[in-house]
Amino acid sequence: MSVRIDYEKCINCKKCYERCPEGLFDLDENGKVFVRYHEECWFCGSCQMDCPVQAIQVRYSINNKPMFV
Repeated sequence: MSVRIDYEKCINCKKCYERCPEGLFDLDENGKVFVRYHEECWFCGSCQMDCPVQAIQVRYSINNKPMFV
C-alpha cells in the first residue's frame, strides 16, 4: 500500500479526493474518503502536502519508487 490515511486524524475535508491527479481516492456510501486505486499512485505527494491535519502518508519501497524525482 502506497497511500495511507490515518482516520484518527482525518477530518474528511476531501482535499485529497479533489486534488489527486490520478483520482486514487473515492468516497464510500457515507461520504468518507478512502483510497480505491493504490496501484495507480505516482507518489507525487500532493495528497500528503495538501492534508491540513497530516492524516495522509505516501510511502514507497525500493521496488516502488516515486515517478517524479
